[in-house]
Amino acid sequence: MKLLEPKYRRLMRALAIPAILIFVLSVIAMVTGRMALSYEGIAADDAGRLYLGRGGKIEVYEAGQKVSTITPHVDKSFLFTVRDGQLLLSTGKTVVTLDLQGNEVEQQTDEDGALYKELKAQRRSFTAADGTVYTLRHEMLAAQVVTDSGSVVFHEPGWANVLKPLLALAGLYVIFAAGYIALDRFATLEATGHLDQV
Repeated sequence: MKLLEPKYRRLMRALAIPAILIFVLSVIAMVTGRMALSYEGIAADDAGRLYLGRGGKIEVYEAGQKVSTITPHVDKSFLFTVRDGQLLLSTGKTVVTLDLQGNEVEQQTDEDGALYKELKAQRRSFTAADGTVYTLRHEMLAAQVVTDSGSVVFHEPGWANVLKPLLALAGLYVIFAAGYIALDRFATLEATGHLDQV
C-alpha cells in the first residue's frame, strides 16, 4: 500500500512533534485562562459588571478588568444569564440560581429543558437594563465581547487567532494518525502471517 511506504511513515512521525507542541501550548493557555474553547454565555448586571462564561466558569469584569471568578457546582456544562439581580444557570436538566457573588440560592428541575433552550438562543448576546447590547464574537478564533456602541469590553489575545485553528488541525491529525497506526499494524500482521493468530 503506497500510504504505508517509509516516506509516509516518516511524515507521520515528523507531524507528531508540532501536534504535541500545539496541544501543550493550548493546555497551558486554557489552564492560565488566556484562551477558552467553550463559552457558556454573557450577561451584565445593573452596576455594569460583565459576566462571561468561559471554560466552565463565570468570570466577572469591571471596567475591562477581571475582578473575580465564579465556579458553579454543577455536574455538567451549563448556560447562564443574569435575571432579577441573580445568576440563573441551566444544565438542561437542572436550574441553579446564584447570587452575584456565586453563592447558591436555590436549585430546581428545568422542565423539558425550557430554560436551557431559551439561554442557548441568547448565549451570544445580552441586553442590559440600560439598553446596552453585549455580543460575543469570533468564538472559534480570538473571542471578543463588544457593545452595540463598538466598545470591546473583553478580548482574548491575538495569538488565539492562530492557536485555535492549529488546535483543530492537530485534532484532525490525531484522528488520522490513529487510523494510520491501525492500518499500519494490520498490514504488518498480514505481512508476517500473524493476522490469523490474533
